[in-house]
Amino acid sequence: MQNLNLYQVVRKRRSGPQRLQMFAALGVLALLCVVHAAWQGWQLRQGAARLELAEVAAQEQEARLAAASSNFVEPQLDSRLAGELTAREIDNQQLQRLIGHLQVLASQRNNGFVAPLQALAQQHPQSGLWLEAISLSDGGQQIRLQGCSQDQELLPQYLQRLGQNSVFQGREFARFDIQREGDQLLRFDLSSRAKDQEKADE
Repeated sequence: MQNLNLYQVVRKRRSGPQRLQMFAALGVLALLCVVHAAWQGWQLRQGAARLELAEVAAQEQEARLAAASSNFVEPQLDSRLAGELTAREIDNQQLQRLIGHLQVLASQRNNGFVAPLQALAQQHPQSGLWLEAISLSDGGQQIRLQGCSQDQELLPQYLQRLGQNSVFQGREFARFDIQREGDQLLRFDLSSRAKDQEKADE
């Protein structure tokens, strides 16, 4: 009878990286660590250099500040300034009032005569009354009318219409002279000033 040996030694196959590959990987890793360390060292030196420059600049600024502080003299308020300021304000107020008065006078000179003349023309009757002389002064504030009327009722009606006009509202005549002439005409002389004031102005 023949014996058969069925037991066989089976060698297990090795799996995973080989020793050479492991050494190569470790070498690459070590090289990367060296490169990283060198880069970090370079960054550290650059940062230290910038920090040193910043410290030098800060010291220079502190020295300049100290020099400026030692030479700084705090300004003192002059006690005369308050009085001068008050005087200037008073002068400015007076100038403003003067400017306003001049503007009013200029407006009266430019526009003061137009409105009264237009009102006189608009309210003038078509017939029976006419003006021989119109005198305006003080920018149109003072007025004198001289003329004739054929009918004694026309003059009051004319004056009433003038009083209703906005230009002549509130105005009163200080002088009101009416005389009948030989030609049966009524000659009138109306003035916002009295006769003695007119003579004084003349």
